[in-house]
Amino acid sequence: MAVGTQLRLLLWKNFTYRRRQRIQLAVEILWPLFLFFILISVRQSHPPFQQHECHFPNKALPSAGTLPWLQGIICNMNNPCFRHPTAGEAPGVVGNFEGSM
Repeated sequence: MAVGTQLRLLLWKNFTYRRRQRIQLAVEILWPLFLFFILISVRQSHPPFQQHECHFPNKALPSAGTLPWLQGIICNMNNPCFRHPTAGEAPGVVGNFEGSM
């Protein structure tokens, strides 16, 4: 059987099943529309605002060691946003965690 014929028969079977299950069909059509309108209403009630450029503090990766990695997670828990570049963002600076203890 050709792929086109199989696809046509599958779509016909799906259409016949959906026609018999009217409540399920209504839910499948109305539920995504309901969620879409909720998203539109949230977007209308909270318009986007301009925010300055964000620079976040450096965090050590697990390859730097367990202690610096945990310190980076715990000390920067609130994840502050700075307007200007932080100390470790300069090109060529690999790590500035020497004084982190």
